[in-house]
Amino acid sequence: MLVPEGAKAGRITKPYGLHGDVTVILEPGSGNLIRIDNPLFIEIDGQRVPFFVKAIDLVSETQAILKFEFIDDLEEAKKVTGCRIYLDPAQQPAFKKENQELSALIGFDAFDREAGLLGRITDYLAHDMNPVFIIDFHGNDLLVPATGSLIQDIDQKGRTVHFILPQGLTSL
Repeated sequence: MLVPEGAKAGRITKPYGLHGDVTVILEPGSGNLIRIDNPLFIEIDGQRVPFFVKAIDLVSETQAILKFEFIDDLEEAKKVTGCRIYLDPAQQPAFKKENQELSALIGFDAFDREAGLLGRITDYLAHDMNPVFIIDFHGNDLLVPATGSLIQDIDQKGRTVHFILPQGLTSL
């Protein structure tokens, strides 16, 4: 079985209640990446098994109570206690590979799947609420949010970043 390469999201510490909910200690920043009806991978006997999240209660930045599909009682919750959980590789930000710094992408060529070559990334503004890339787009600055949902691929060797931009962003 091919094991997905999702980033570690945390560890299940104990059951919560009698209906299969579990308490999870989260890795920094992973709580805001967990979504209802998206899978998390629970590592069971060395294999990462997908379980869809049915409910989330973020207790703090480092702790959550999760309800998974098919874990419906205390006995099932006990079976996964102590297991590590991982994010779905399809849902996590593309730039979380090998601790890559987004500022290292300055100088890379930026492409959009619809518009083609946008230009060169000239700067990265690491604002906490909305980090952005600045791309030299036909002599003007194009601000592109630096979020994993917009980054399709990063090619280190080719020094390119491929985006999936929302319609109309390049015409602002």
